[in-house]
Amino acid sequence: MRVTTAEPAQPKQTHPWRHTALTRALAAVVVLAGLGAAFVALGIRRDQAARRLLCSDDPEKRKQAAWLAVRQNAPNALLDISRRVRERRETDPSVREAYAYALGRSGKAEYFDVLATVVQGDEDAYVRHTAWIAAARVAPHRFPVLAAQTPTRDETWDRIGRAAAWLEVGDTRRAGDLLHWAVAGEPEQRQVASLALYRGVAPLLEAVGRWPLQSTIREGEVWPPELAAEVSRRCGALNLQAIADDTRPHLAYAARLRRDVARLTSLRERLAGYLRAL
Repeated sequence: MRVTTAEPAQPKQTHPWRHTALTRALAAVVVLAGLGAAFVALGIRRDQAARRLLCSDDPEKRKQAAWLAVRQNAPNALLDISRRVRERRETDPSVREAYAYALGRSGKAEYFDVLATVVQGDEDAYVRHTAWIAAARVAPHRFPVLAAQTPTRDETWDRIGRAAAWLEVGDTRRAGDLLHWAVAGEPEQRQVASLALYRGVAPLLEAVGRWPLQSTIREGEVWPPELAAEVSRRCGALNLQAIADDTRPHLAYAARLRRDVARLTSLRERLAGYLRAL
């Protein structure tokens, strides 16, 4: 009888590259987890910093808190701002305007009712103008009801704010008010009206090839009377509202794209700041 002796099992070999890949993957997980925790911690610190500034006796620091809250998307600071607006605790109109702007830029519909109280009850027309635009930004679907329920005021800032807010929700019927005040208003009123026109009317004319090609105006610049007159003439020859209705979905997509790019840019800057701090 033949007896065969089995060869002893050979130890399983592990390739060095597998250890290296696993080590790198684990290291990447650890780094990402550390960065995530660092971002959370950084966000909390900035939120706390904004809340501390809100308690300052210096109105400039309270305005700085509003800019910081919206720039860093600081949720607790924004809630504090909303509470201060609702309780009417702020006496400085420039700070109230900053608060309304911050709530509007947050994009959170939960702040619409607070902004509506500013639109209807703040004693300063410039503050109301900002609140009009902010309310349209956070809840476009609720804005027409607010506009219908709020008596029209004669103050120029109210008229500019209302018209700019209507443009925010895609309604061009008050673009003529903005064209008027882009020429006839005071310097700051002209700038605000021009900015609203640049963002709300210029893209519509560009969409149908009717924007004045010779114009070199840029965002934030005051429109010269000649440009306002030419745009007014061209708008009068078009069904501007129909153009707005047709192009709004595409403009909304472009706006979302711009917001995403802004978020990525902010994230990159925050990451760079964190790495510098390390």
